[in-house]
Amino acid sequence: MGEQPAARGWAVIRMAAPRPMKGPGSGIAQILAGFGIVLGIGFALLMLPVASESGGWGHPRTALFTAISAICVTGLVIHDTQTHWSTFGEVVILTLVQLGGLGYMLGTTVVLWAFGRQLDLRDRLMLRLYYGAPTMRETLGFARGVGLFTLAFEATGAVVLSAAFMADGRPAGEALWWGVFHSISAFNNAGFNLTGADMVPYSGNEVVLSMVSILVIAGGFGYLPVLMLVRRRSFRRLPLDSKLIFATSGVLLVVGTLAFAAFEWRNEATLGGLAVQDRPLAAFFHSTSSRSSGYALYDIGALYDESKVSTIGLMFVGGAAGSTAGGLKVGAFSMLFAVMLASLRGRDEVTAFRRLVPPAIIRQATTLALFYVGLLFAFTLALTLASDQDFVDVVFEAMSALGTVGFTAAGTLSFGGPGHVILMIAMLFGRFSPLMLVLYMSKPRRAVQWSHPVDSVRLG
Repeated sequence: MGEQPAARGWAVIRMAAPRPMKGPGSGIAQILAGFGIVLGIGFALLMLPVASESGGWGHPRTALFTAISAICVTGLVIHDTQTHWSTFGEVVILTLVQLGGLGYMLGTTVVLWAFGRQLDLRDRLMLRLYYGAPTMRETLGFARGVGLFTLAFEATGAVVLSAAFMADGRPAGEALWWGVFHSISAFNNAGFNLTGADMVPYSGNEVVLSMVSILVIAGGFGYLPVLMLVRRRSFRRLPLDSKLIFATSGVLLVVGTLAFAAFEWRNEATLGGLAVQDRPLAAFFHSTSSRSSGYALYDIGALYDESKVSTIGLMFVGGAAGSTAGGLKVGAFSMLFAVMLASLRGRDEVTAFRRLVPPAIIRQATTLALFYVGLLFAFTLALTLASDQDFVDVVFEAMSALGTVGFTAAGTLSFGGPGHVILMIAMLFGRFSPLMLVLYMSKPRRAVQWSHPVDSVRLG
């Protein structure tokens, strides 16, 4: 507004031109650039002679694959971590895992806050429903809480696992390093191990399996649902997002445990080869690992096909949004189930736990699911063309990479160079594309000034 004469009650008012509104693209670019820099540094360090047991320069494909697997907290490896990498290499891998898990949670929180500042109240509330912290004050407190939550679980896990490894006969120094490594890897749902045989040597060790399961579950929940439960001390008083995370995760854990026990109880190569008293915990451990961590108590390739298909389903769902886990996420999966129930009941509105779900969240969940199915189809097709493995094992490997799980039935090494390139791309897409898609769907848009005529489409 221009200046007016300062007479007869007139006041001089100057208004600055409004700043152009930014979308979420710059924030996403910063996240990807940050992880790209970390990935590049990790790749360079793993190429150094000091990083390998052989003392020679690393193979570029092995170093890049391992770095991507670590920063995407997947756990797929071309060569065994203990035998191929030196202690220095193991430290690099563990650092990438921590940055890939904790750094991802903190980085996305900051971006969502920056994005949330530019939205109106209704859209900020929508983001708060989906992720939890769009204001600066909430974000700083949330980020601090995420850090303390992570370190508390990792420190506790390191102490318990170190003591368990020492009691199992490991030297004190090795037991301590193993405890720290497996605690951080488990909490971040990464699945990297130093035993040389995954968790097979500890298939009867209740302390190790229980602690690893707790770490995996806690990392798969994320900070926000646990915080809500601690503060409100009642499931009934929890917000809908936290209720869905706890309820859906609990159902998946129970169903996965029962299904796996039923399928594999008499399989001598898996559950059937364990003592009867160890089988229930082993089945629960497999159900826990299938959602994102990828720890195994036996050769995954020896599973019956029905168990592999069930595991693919669990890998597809994954953990909670904002957690260290991958997959579609339990919130989106719950929304699909709620939509199905509403349709079967002939209701226009979608509800869950007596709460009305915003239509925008339903659209986002449906889009995410279709997008994820499309990715799985594309990577499965690419791996099928690039390898000669059994189809079930190909789907299993593709889903493991896309869901950042780390299970392998055929052996990752057997997919060869072209397959390894496909798996690397799948891990990157599985880790970062869902967040990018949610931010793109949530960005401000111009109001539609007109509408199309209504028509119908036949279904069924």
